[in-house]
Amino acid sequence: MDIFILSLALSADAFGAALAVGMRRMGLIDKLTLSAAVGIMHIILPLASITAGSELHGRFGDVLILAGGGVLILTGLQMILSFFRKEEQKKPAGLGIVLFAFGVSMDSFSTGLSLGVLGVDKSMAVLSFGVCSACLTMAGLLLSSRVSTAVGKTGEAAGGLLLLVIGLKWIFV
Repeated sequence: MDIFILSLALSADAFGAALAVGMRRMGLIDKLTLSAAVGIMHIILPLASITAGSELHGRFGDVLILAGGGVLILTGLQMILSFFRKEEQKKPAGLGIVLFAFGVSMDSFSTGLSLGVLGVDKSMAVLSFGVCSACLTMAGLLLSSRVSTAVGKTGEAAGGLLLLVIGLKWIFV
């Protein structure tokens, strides 16, 4: 039960970021792809960190969290700037999907380091992290597509602001 609660907590950032990114026009396949990428990244990063142990966090943990925050800040700024541009913004694709998934998965990397020290069943933990984050990402994307119809580009700018705040929180808190 603790792993499930932890999985939901770790997936909250992915949900919030998906609400922001989902303001862009995305088809169901694109939403599934983005959700799967986030789920897979929520498996890979904690699996790597549980396996690597606390030494890796001592050397690179803060840098990786800063990188994840930076990715979210850049994505948020891009979305805010699109509010002032006339052209339609494209949905995340290719490397953008990977960077988004990496950015929202950084907290699971740090958590994995702690779980590795505690000796938690890593297969159960990473599976729970992946499934919860993929499901909450999809929920955020679906919910935001409903909202985006009503609020349009203003909603996208608000979503970008949300990503910017999340990224700043990761860097400064």
